[in-house]
Amino acid sequence: MDTLINMAAVQRVEAAADLSFAQKVKLLRQPLPSHEVTGGNFRQWAVAVCTAEVKHRERDYLRVERELGVHVDRWDFPNNDEVGQYPHEAHAGAALLWLSHLQAHESEKRTPWSFVPFCDWRRETRAAWMQKRRDLWRGFLRAVHAYQSARKEAGL
Repeated sequence: MDTLINMAAVQRVEAAADLSFAQKVKLLRQPLPSHEVTGGNFRQWAVAVCTAEVKHRERDYLRVERELGVHVDRWDFPNNDEVGQYPHEAHAGAALLWLSHLQAHESEKRTPWSFVPFCDWRRETRAAWMQKRRDLWRGFLRAVHAYQSARKEAGL
């Protein structure tokens, strides 16, 4: 059913035979419709929205691949769903990477990796941990704001 709906777009792509594979994918891709997520804190909102964007990129790429009648081997080209991605999808993926680093860093405080509670860490160690946490938060916030700006620029 999905293929029938986009048949006109596929015919348009086939008519333009001089397009590269990436250009054909970009022509057939569709951005994720507007999504309003309410409730929760900023981190929960960012995780929900950015994960939805990245998952949509993957699923939409598979749909385009199916419509073009090609199959790109994921073993040989593991990042092939980045072909034809929108800038806001790239920023959403970057935000999730920043968040994973932030969460891994925060887990150092909550787990007994050195069997020394956070309150018993040396003052310099705690200060360095806090500074790194601030840097990771700053990177995460910049990536989320870049995602929001790119989505706004695309008119979505």
